[in-house]
Amino acid sequence: MFVLNNKEDVLVLFRMTLYKKSQEELEEFSRDVYEAFQAIGVTSDMIHRRRHNYLLWETVDTTGSQLQGDPMSYFIVGSQVEGSTTIGMLSDTDFTCRYDNYQVVLKLGTWQTGKINLLAFKDETTPPQFYKLCRLQPTPDGRQEYMRDPDHETDVVDGQGRVLVCNTMLDNVIKRAYEALGEGEVVKHGPSRSWSDKCDHVYALPCHDLPEEYESFFTRSRPGHWPKSETLEYARQCQVFFIPQGHPHSPLNEHKLQWRLSTSLTERKLMFDFTEEQMLVFILLKMLKKEYCKLKIGDDFSTFHIKTAMMFCIESYPPEIWCIGNIVKCATYCINILIQWTQDNVCPHFTMGGVNLFDGKLSEPDIRELETFLISLREHITENICELKMDLFGVKVLQKVLAKESNIKHQTEILQEITWNIRSTQLVAVKHICLQLSKMDVNNAVCFMFNHVKNLRRLQSEGSDLQPEVANMLLPFLHGILASIKASCITTDQPVTQDIIDLYQHSFECDLMSGKLKYASMLYCRGQYDQAADMLNHCEGLLGPDVAHYCGCHGRRYDYLPDTFLRTCLNTSTVELWKTSSTSCVMFCKHELPCVPEHLQHEMYRTQTQKDMKERNALHIWMDLVVIDCMPFLIYLQYLVNRQKGNLPRRLLALFNLMDYINRDQPGQWLCDNARGHMDTTLHMLAHCWELEDRPDLAWQLYQQSINIYPTNNIAWVHLIRLFRKYFLREN
Repeated sequence: MFVLNNKEDVLVLFRMTLYKKSQEELEEFSRDVYEAFQAIGVTSDMIHRRRHNYLLWETVDTTGSQLQGDPMSYFIVGSQVEGSTTIGMLSDTDFTCRYDNYQVVLKLGTWQTGKINLLAFKDETTPPQFYKLCRLQPTPDGRQEYMRDPDHETDVVDGQGRVLVCNTMLDNVIKRAYEALGEGEVVKHGPSRSWSDKCDHVYALPCHDLPEEYESFFTRSRPGHWPKSETLEYARQCQVFFIPQGHPHSPLNEHKLQWRLSTSLTERKLMFDFTEEQMLVFILLKMLKKEYCKLKIGDDFSTFHIKTAMMFCIESYPPEIWCIGNIVKCATYCINILIQWTQDNVCPHFTMGGVNLFDGKLSEPDIRELETFLISLREHITENICELKMDLFGVKVLQKVLAKESNIKHQTEILQEITWNIRSTQLVAVKHICLQLSKMDVNNAVCFMFNHVKNLRRLQSEGSDLQPEVANMLLPFLHGILASIKASCITTDQPVTQDIIDLYQHSFECDLMSGKLKYASMLYCRGQYDQAADMLNHCEGLLGPDVAHYCGCHGRRYDYLPDTFLRTCLNTSTVELWKTSSTSCVMFCKHELPCVPEHLQHEMYRTQTQKDMKERNALHIWMDLVVIDCMPFLIYLQYLVNRQKGNLPRRLLALFNLMDYINRDQPGQWLCDNARGHMDTTLHMLAHCWELEDRPDLAWQLYQQSINIYPTNNIAWVHLIRLFRKYFLREN
């Protein structure tokens, strides 16, 4: 195997390499390309893991939104959910955000009560794939008619008196939402709106009917082997969207009234039907395009053009050509299709008839330049592959890098990001539910939780696709909240009923520890110290160097992922991984406070001043809850329980363990000076222990240390005032 130490070595190797031209040599070279993909983590297994986890993420997002009462559904589309990306591509995550309180129809007569009904229509000014939308209203006799009075500040009344909806309608709503998040200006890329280079959000309105353009997808002639009949049947059920984007060449007054038709869900399903070899061809073409084409053509020749060419290529060529030894040759077949399109000046849309994807994207000179580039790319494809810098792919092809450790490293990096994105979305949904509960009285809160639990249990047994899996993920958290609320309603001289204990036991599936710690906290607060000690000992036995710790709270993010945990990712489902090998922070809402140690109850009131409020944004919803990291909460409860039990050795052991947690300089642990996670709350727990040990001087230092880390939205200020009044004024 070659060992390349520097750039000069690589260049020498390039000059030494004989680029394969014969059929046998090209097949051998294709196998080298396949092995290089394996080395950077692009395997059949990883592609399917990506798809499952991103679909899981979107289902968590949608379910969480519905539990909060928001009329939104989320769909992840594009390269991340397709599995058609690599680490080096730095691909963002594309969301289609559907407003479920809207319905767009293509003909009068369809009306849905409780929704904003719009009619989509075309006129002489609308290009292919674009529509205008006008508002509808019901008549007293149940028919529909055009709305005549504007309903929104951006509405426009046309010459026929109809109220037309501008594609800027959602911009102010989105802008206000992003400002609430404190994320600055909204970044626009075509129809997408975002505040981060990692995610793009396209806000869409659902279409009730199948448009004429889309119908042609099912009726046009094709060889028949692909798309499969079941895929076409699925596509008929796929909803299409109207997204807020006008045609680039339309006059401004027309541009703002146009909405583009999108079949992104159908396109996603078609991508899911790619074989491993077809997917690798597509990824290879994307790498070549991103590395070489952008410098010459720019972004107007997009990945979507390549995706469209791949679909027509798969549809046109027999299935037996798509094999490992043919990866490079199949890439040239796809390039040939693109070259033909440049010569015809037409790039057809795969799922919509009458649409030219070059229109509005590439001018005539651009198309000629693209044609020249594609011909050169085809003629020198092996050289171009060997010189790909992305993911060091060219070097890996030349070296035939197949080292198992390198393969695992890339795969675990991919899974790490996906796994925590889903976990974060799940915890955000739980936090929103907790905040909703805080606005209710306790009786309404119990009813509210019972309804949510009932709905999720229905999804468990009757839900479609990934809904049962998402229900399994969310239910344990809701069981834990409901158990604590019900336990809080019982006085300490009454026994905890079996139904509450059952709810707590169901909550143990949240993750390795957080549900169990909620139960132990309730037992401590009710004076059941022996049972609390047993549960805490059980929790301590679950910990080990292989356990991952995670908190997704904005401003306190904490993710410690040991190597052994990352390796476990490869052979364990995401949900099972959380249950058996990870912990997340413990959360309590207002109605659960009787089940929280008294000193920690103050954490719910960290926002005290106007300055505190100015430092917060919509992502800081956790600040109105009691939130603690699992490990220090376990140790703190051990201290409190053993203090009540009079067990001095174990009490002091817990005290020293909490000090050690704060000051330990170990992988995955945090020094106070470089704190992450809820280190302020951890310092407050240790300070309280020192107060109980009658060392207010040490407690004072810890509260000050907490303020040094987080000067605002920190309950330590209140504790300092309390200490000053209790100890230092008394001494003076």
